[in-house]
Amino acid sequence: MKIPILHLEEGYHHFSGVIKGGSLNFYRNEVYPRDLSVEVDLNKFEKNISCQISISTLAHYQCDRCLAEYDRNFSERLDILFHVGPQEIETDEDEVVSISPDLKEIDITLYIEECLIVSIPMKLLCKESCKGICAGCGADLNTENCKCAETPHDSRWDKLMEIKKSNRK
Repeated sequence: MKIPILHLEEGYHHFSGVIKGGSLNFYRNEVYPRDLSVEVDLNKFEKNISCQISISTLAHYQCDRCLAEYDRNFSERLDILFHVGPQEIETDEDEVVSISPDLKEIDITLYIEECLIVSIPMKLLCKESCKGICAGCGADLNTENCKCAETPHDSRWDKLMEIKKSNRK
């Protein structure tokens, strides 16, 4: 998404647009298959452009515990300060980008892609109480009971169990 800035007057400006689902170039396109709604608020002052970008869509995830696919509303906001000029400025802002004075438009697509990537949760859960899948029989413990007759025996723990039994006596 490109924002025209060549003849942008000082003050506040609003832009909005839609990015087609699956059109961004990153490795997790399947997470954001639907269109992304993008709202951009700019404030141009002196040699700076303050940019607030709001992104919203319906994200598609797969649960890490039970492998069920589910959708969740996604919305995120990022703030970027563009400094127009050849030299970098010192500021308290987290994200400052120097841009050329003869630039006609700002392409914010890379910033949106980065925001989408870092916003994918580390642990994807369909619900907090998800019980997952039984390692023995493969039953989805959210919808059915385990079909395992008994807990499988792991012989690697036999020596430890002997020590545990001898300490009880």
